[in-house]
Amino acid sequence: FWLKSGKLAQAGMSVLAAAARRGRRVDVLQRASQHVARRHLGESVRGPAATDLAANLKIAQEFFTKPAISYAGYKQQCVSLRLFVFAGVTTGVVLDLMLNPPKSSYWMRFGPSFWFSHVKNFLMPSAPPIFLTEKVVRETDAPNIAEQLINTRRIVGQEEEEEH
Repeated sequence: FWLKSGKLAQAGMSVLAAAARRGRRVDVLQRASQHVARRHLGESVRGPAATDLAANLKIAQEFFTKPAISYAGYKQQCVSLRLFVFAGVTTGVVLDLMLNPPKSSYWMRFGPSFWFSHVKNFLMPSAPPIFLTEKVVRETDAPNIAEQLINTRRIVGQEEEEEH
């Protein structure tokens, strides 16, 4: 009866239409919330590219000679100076480690000055391997010694030491 009268069909259509409207409204609200959450901190790039060293050097030199008029100019001076400060500090640390290496055993074993010898030893090993490659044959007869110690508490053939 409800299907024939069309009331159920109309109710179903109005529910679908309301859901569609609500979905569009949620999209608008989500976009609005994302827009509000954006901080607008000025993360856009204004100066020369990081690979343009000549232009960055000129701006980095201006950090010491010409005061910045705006925040954007000051920020660009800092960004340009940062490239050269990073390169200088990294080079200084590497040179210091090369000229005055630490005296720790870790550095002596794994430091860069020993990398060549590690590669050479890996490709052409000269020392015996750490793990055994064949069965070791010893001159000592361990079962016989154990039997002597168990039975007589001494090893036959050795001079007796004085006991106190």
